Amino acid sequence: MLSFTLLITAAIFFTLVMAGLLFTIYAKNLSFTERVRVYFSDAAFAKPEVGGVKEKRARLAFLRPYWEMGLKQTSQYLSPAKRKELDSMLRDAGYWRMSAMEFRLLQLVLSIGAIILALVLFTPSRELSNVWIIAIAMGVLAYRYPFFHLGRRKAMRMKAIQRSLPDFFDTVNLLLEAGLGLDAAIATVCRRSEGPLSEEFLLVLEDMKLGKSRREAFYDLRKRVPSSGFQGVITSLIQADQLGIGMAKVLKTLTVRIREQQREAAREQAMKAPVKMLLPMVFLIFPSLFIVILGPFVIKLITQGL
Repeated sequence: MLSFTLLITAAIFFTLVMAGLLFTIYAKNLSFTERVRVYFSDAAFAKPEVGGVKEKRARLAFLRPYWEMGLKQTSQYLSPAKRKELDSMLRDAGYWRMSAMEFRLLQLVLSIGAIILALVLFTPSRELSNVWIIAIAMGVLAYRYPFFHLGRRKAMRMKAIQRSLPDFFDTVNLLLEAGLGLDAAIATVCRRSEGPLSEEFLLVLEDMKLGKSRREAFYDLRKRVPSSGFQGVITSLIQADQLGIGMAKVLKTLTVRIREQQREAAREQAMKAPVKMLLPMVFLIFPSLFIVILGPFVIKLITQGL
């Protein structure tokens, strides 16, 4: 009982420490949307700057030299192919400002921290060999957890982008019909809405402001978001821009098509629901029903006979 309580306590403590470390080191990623909004905003939509992040960075400034030293050592053991793979995973998950070396160093820090935590918690109550097994297992899990987090965040971002596409382009279409240009309409919608889709289009506007053409910025956007539906929409926008077709008409057609695809996906999920419910019903619900219904009869049969 004591070991189980220690295990639960260690898991909770490790989760809190890891969450605090991620928030502290990569707070700049969390405030990225806010900073880009301020960069593109005018006086009507300007928001006050958050000062808490600066204070936390100042308090942890003494850790920066050690972090830079770790990055330098990590870069020596990270091959270009692996670095490219990690950069792609980070980009898909929405961590544009995090490099592959930072991600790998974060994995190592979490793994070492988990091993030390396991040794501190379990050494007084267990044999040393068992403690080392638990520590190594926790270290491996802590090392692999960032990959799980990236995959989960990528899936959540893709769902959020796909879900917000119709409303986003409907609003852009209304602004186009009201007389705004495409860039101004997208900037206005991004300032008034939040989410990964607005973040991606804010990056597009930033690239265009730095000198890229609209076509190049849209191509980069299509590469950043690995969703077939979203990439099809961006391809249609690029082709319409090249051919000189009215964007309002194109966006209206795209929103109708996206909503129809979402309805088809919902129907498909509804048709799959009975199949997914079959195994839980067979292995969990039906045995309980049999126990409740036939249990008294079986007990009576065993004790009294027929």
